[in-house]
Amino acid sequence: MPGFDAETMKRYLDDFPGDVVCPLQVWYEGIGGCGVPGKADMEAMEAVLGSLENWKSVGEVRYEKFGKQPSYARVKFAPDRAMVQHVFKLNGMYRGPDGKLLKIVVSEVYNLRCFEIADGNMVGPMIKIHPASDYALQMTEATA
Repeated sequence: MPGFDAETMKRYLDDFPGDVVCPLQVWYEGIGGCGVPGKADMEAMEAVLGSLENWKSVGEVRYEKFGKQPSYARVKFAPDRAMVQHVFKLNGMYRGPDGKLLKIVVSEVYNLRCFEIADGNMVGPMIKIHPASDYALQMTEATA
């Protein structure tokens, strides 16, 4: 018997701000699972994800927190939920409205992690930028 409620999982997915999710993310962030989910729990979560008409399997995706995981993408999503990875390319170079040249090293739903580039080198501390912020929306693709 799975250690979660499928209805809780569906409610989490309805409110999920992103458009790609894996069962481990649902386990930890959506239903408050503790410890490592068992094989039966993983299979049950994948079965629920596979049965939902607004989510489809997209194969394995690598996550910063969870490593390589079987993943599901939202089929129908609101324009304000556009996938960050489609807007900002990983390892892409972007010029900010303040003139800084930034290299994106991590692109997630809630933040872009960047380093400023000066003289061809990464300088200073990592900078976190929300992908829907005014700053991010004014960033343009650039070359080094």
